[in-house]
Amino acid sequence: MQTVDEQPETIHLYVVRETEPHPSFVPIILSVLALVILIAVSVLFPYKQPVTRVSIRVPAVLSDLKTFSAQISIIPTGVKVYPATTAYGILTITNGSVIAQIIPQGFRLGNVITDSPVFVPAGSANGYGYAVVPAHALINGKQGNIPAYAINQVEGSSVYIRNVSAFTGGRDSYSVKLVIPQDRQTAITKARAILAIQASGLHYSCVEKAHEVSKSIIESWRCQFVSFQLPAFMHVTGVRIIGKNLLIEVWFVAHPTRIWVK
Repeated sequence: MQTVDEQPETIHLYVVRETEPHPSFVPIILSVLALVILIAVSVLFPYKQPVTRVSIRVPAVLSDLKTFSAQISIIPTGVKVYPATTAYGILTITNGSVIAQIIPQGFRLGNVITDSPVFVPAGSANGYGYAVVPAHALINGKQGNIPAYAINQVEGSSVYIRNVSAFTGGRDSYSVKLVIPQDRQTAITKARAILAIQASGLHYSCVEKAHEVSKSIIESWRCQFVSFQLPAFMHVTGVRIIGKNLLIEVWFVAHPTRIWVK
């Protein structure tokens, strides 16, 4: 019997780790993008129920008559100018000469001028010759109202000219506010604007009256109001009065129609 030496066999075992594939983010990105688009479409284009728009004619229901009034002051914008006036007076002329004198029209004494010629008789043993002549001031206004004896002048050697009384009638120019037709119309327009707010609501054309009292306009409206009744689900967009009826524009969401299927 023969013995064989058996040597042990060496086995080499290698463990190789398989490489795991990286997950893809493309489906996630696409999903998020689709969700964002869906939300945006829902917000920008919300679902709207179908709306029905119709015109309905209903009878007008009369309410009580109401009266409204407004008072507006008339503000004058016109201007009337009164020019300055001239002062007038009388000049007294005495003549101590034995020769008669003639004072011509337009004879000037300072700021006063005569309005007509005047004959002054000569003086005599009985006294001075005497005459008077109308005159006016050359300066318009109150400055022409000269006091008595403001003129005391000697012409030549024997003719004396005086104003023994004051000149009167001189008045300075002035202007006053004047109400013109446009001012009244402006006040009426303002009053109508106030009444339009007071008389807000559905009514027939109002009866209008206006009169002037103490530099103001009193405007009054007498209005016949009307009303109507509609189902609560209807929304009114416009109303017109046609005689005794109202033509009403409305919109509403129609109720869904049920279809029965056997």
